[in-house]
Amino acid sequence: MLRRLSFLFTTSVVLAACALVAPVISDVMVTPDVITPDADGKDDLARISYRVNAPARVSIYLTDQQGQRHYIRRSALRPSIPRPYEYLFNGIGEDGRLLPEGEYTWSVEALGEDGRRAIYTGTLTILSAGVPFPKIEEFTVSTNLITPNRDAIDDHVYINVFIAQPARLRVYVIGPDNFRYDVPRMEGSLYRQPTDDVLPAGRYFFDYDGGIDLGADPPPDGEYIIVAEAEDLIGQRDVLSAPLTIKDSGRPMAEIVIQPNTGHGFEWSHVGATPEVTMKLGDTLYFTTTIRNVGNTPIRTAGPFDPNDCYTMDTNRYTKGFPEEPGVWRVGVDFETNTGEDHPWRWAVGTLDDLEVVERDGFKLYYLPPGRQVVVRGCVVLNRVPVRNPFRIWGALIQEQVEIAPINSRVTPILVTLVEP
Repeated sequence: MLRRLSFLFTTSVVLAACALVAPVISDVMVTPDVITPDADGKDDLARISYRVNAPARVSIYLTDQQGQRHYIRRSALRPSIPRPYEYLFNGIGEDGRLLPEGEYTWSVEALGEDGRRAIYTGTLTILSAGVPFPKIEEFTVSTNLITPNRDAIDDHVYINVFIAQPARLRVYVIGPDNFRYDVPRMEGSLYRQPTDDVLPAGRYFFDYDGGIDLGADPPPDGEYIIVAEAEDLIGQRDVLSAPLTIKDSGRPMAEIVIQPNTGHGFEWSHVGATPEVTMKLGDTLYFTTTIRNVGNTPIRTAGPFDPNDCYTMDTNRYTKGFPEEPGVWRVGVDFETNTGEDHPWRWAVGTLDDLEVVERDGFKLYYLPPGRQVVVRGCVVLNRVPVRNPFRIWGALIQEQVEIAPINSRVTPILVTLVEP
């Protein structure tokens, strides 16, 4: 008899313990039960709150009068925490559109890790849902392939977006690692960084170069997605996308190498132990320098390539048929009292035998690969006495219409005095 009473007592304790186990979620509330999501600041949102008592996957959805479900959250993993979870519902479904006016049944459904289920329901009415959708009427990209390496060839993709309604407009690039790169908006020649300002309906232009023009390292080669996103004040959102391939990406870097014979960046003819030289009017000044590509991407260059085709004081790169080109690297020489274009005498970074050639649209483009270094030679016939005599001459390594880095500027200046023969 004693053994039987002990068994009954133990069973009663277990049953009582099971009865005390809390449901997987509890304290579910949706307030108010009528919302008017029209961005007037009154009853625009419904607050959905619930408490999670054990780890569970929670789904929240509305069911319309036709029985169609409109999900707000799908099987979101929620650990148990002391405070309730809250979500502010603005009347917008998964597709980014405001749900039609009407009465809905809301449901908060949970599936615990132990298999227990719980579901709570109620009603929610949406009114004043006639807010226009911020549709993106036009979304075009200039190219689906860019090579952001500052050679002025396919460095940019230009993006055109037209929105039909006032909206916050954002354009960004998503990488394979889901990292987001914001794209600035163009206003004339100015670039506007992304803001949360609501823009009027109309056409907008964006320019993406991987940040290379700002001196940043662009994203690595790979497959990306360009995204245009328009969102109005109540949270309606239209999203369009286009593929983008990034290739040959990298920040170009090159520098002048010290010459072994002199310990200077430029080795000048006629110059002895001191950086001063006296030359006869009509003499030819020769130089030798070495350029190394120290970056991880090829650098583009252009002629003249013949080191023996000398300049005179009255000629320049234009008279030789080699105009300045954006992104092109050239060795340049300049002098004091030069009143024309800076560094009027320029040469290619290497000879035709040193460079790799790329055919594009019937034109030949010349590149110095990463890690490669080349010797550059050139000459200038000093056939005219400038305004100041003696005068200084110096060398440089130029990336045209981009920069002359301080390390490559005014290299190995010499003081030249010209005298009559």
